[in-house]
Amino acid sequence: MSLKDAGTSPSAEQKPALPLPWQAEIWRQWLQQMQDGRLPHAILLSGLPGLGKRTLARALAHYLLCEQPQATEPCGRCSSCQLLDSGFHPDWHSLEPEAPGKAIKVDQVRDMNTQVQQSAQRGGYKLVLIWPAEAMNLNAANALLKTLEEPEPRTQFVLVSDQPSALPATLRSRCQQWPIKPPDQATGQAWLSCQLTQEQNPEILLKAAGGRPLQAVKLATPELEEPRQLLLQTLEAMTRGADPSEQAARLKNFPLQDLLDYLQSWLADTLRLKLVGETGVADSRQLPLYRNWQQLLSSQQLLNLDAEFKQAHHQLLTNPNNELFIEKLLIRLTEELGHE
Repeated sequence: MSLKDAGTSPSAEQKPALPLPWQAEIWRQWLQQMQDGRLPHAILLSGLPGLGKRTLARALAHYLLCEQPQATEPCGRCSSCQLLDSGFHPDWHSLEPEAPGKAIKVDQVRDMNTQVQQSAQRGGYKLVLIWPAEAMNLNAANALLKTLEEPEPRTQFVLVSDQPSALPATLRSRCQQWPIKPPDQATGQAWLSCQLTQEQNPEILLKAAGGRPLQAVKLATPELEEPRQLLLQTLEAMTRGADPSEQAARLKNFPLQDLLDYLQSWLADTLRLKLVGETGVADSRQLPLYRNWQQLLSSQQLLNLDAEFKQAHHQLLTNPNNELFIEKLLIRLTEELGHE
């Protein structure tokens, strides 16, 4: 889909939402800005996946488009709120790639520019969500820049990005930037405990997700359980000098974003084991494997690998071949583990 209002296919992802608990301070500041008439026309929300950036963007959309907003949240009853809940509000637009891993093209941005130049159909705000913002190609980013330089009245842009450094500096400078950080352990675990059962062990999943609650919920799904176990088997095989090409073939269907997230979480836990002992690891059942890794890799090697894997996120924008991408990651691990 090129340009869609939130209602082309109603889903939980598209429904308006309230801010998550760890976003309370940002929400408070936004409410103050709105009260003072100082809310910037373009906001850039950034941070790692799994922190609820789009949830916060939808919360802002719901509040701005509500016809009878309360002090801190939308009324939830007016016709505008009902349209948002049903997914068919004519003044709420979402700009996304036509398919996962593809670019947001200039024609999509031009189409959006044309729409926001028109009057709001319900007489209030027009709100545009662009996600992932770093998926815009250069021409698309330049087309958006022209719109942000001369914004239409009562038009709110929210750009959401996992990799804000991949955006042109000129575009970032036209937005007020709000980095979303992971919650503290108590806040994250309290929220996660309401989403999962005790049998799913929210504490372990939150650690495995690097403190990102929505990523922890994702890790709890049955769809990811089998790939996670397969990845653990791969990591164990790597300590024995397994061939990276063979292991990459086993993992070729693993979603690349999830793979990178999990590898970075594994490296972080291995580093914590070195620094603070066994209390730092996500899953005590994997302690023997963690111990093997922390013996084979120095703290500096772990930090270097983590930095490289963070950079690897940028390569996902080019829609790489899964198996070759994974093989390169495993070759780097093989080199550092001393099995080259």
